[in-house]
Amino acid sequence: MKHALARDSAARGAGWLAVCAGAEERDCFIRLGLGNVTISNLDERLIGDEFAPYSWSRQNAQSLSFADNAFDYAFVSDGLHHCSSPHAALLQMYRVAKKAIVVVESRDSAAVRLAERLGLAERYEVDAVIGNSFAFGGVNNTAVPNFVYRWTERELEKTILSFNPTGPHEFRFFYALNLPERGPRAARALLRAAKPVAALAGRILRRQCNSFAMIAYKPDGVWPWLGREGDGVAFRREFAG
Repeated sequence: MKHALARDSAARGAGWLAVCAGAEERDCFIRLGLGNVTISNLDERLIGDEFAPYSWSRQNAQSLSFADNAFDYAFVSDGLHHCSSPHAALLQMYRVAKKAIVVVESRDSAAVRLAERLGLAERYEVDAVIGNSFAFGGVNNTAVPNFVYRWTERELEKTILSFNPTGPHEFRFFYALNLPERGPRAARALLRAAKPVAALAGRILRRQCNSFAMIAYKPDGVWPWLGREGDGVAFRREFAG
């Protein structure tokens, strides 16, 4: 996914908003050569200087203060599942993006649900709170461990199509396998030993991977039953015959 964006010269010169973001996102944007970026997060420990050379704005992803279409692209990486309403945050990203949104999140699959039962994947992100002095890192960055909301392709598509049914969208998906870093030591050792096999299986059975990315491009036009009227759209009565 990162390489696909890097090849898109229009994306490199565009305005980006990163939500639920931090130093990792800053470093990723720098590597991709993106210049016009606003980093946002609701973490009160951040002051903004950490994200130079990019702009900073304290924002709750579920209620962004920016105007519609304020940025060309909106981006999130493993942040939606920290929101009490992941769908609200997703649609806020969509609202403020003019061209597309880029979402990197955990994928719901049979393999991931098995990993949960084996204790290799968390249902509630306890480790994130432990790693943040027992005070942050949970739902809405509180001390309460968040439920790890995992998505499917169809769920992402349906959420966006319901929010904007005016025209055809383009969706692109990319997949990655991230081996668990938690759980019983013996199980983790076995997974590390089987990493080459797991990587091959991930390439063959892409939809069993535990991580995926989506690029959702906004419609360029409207459906045949709709027509443009000023800044909005309306039903074309002639379509009914």
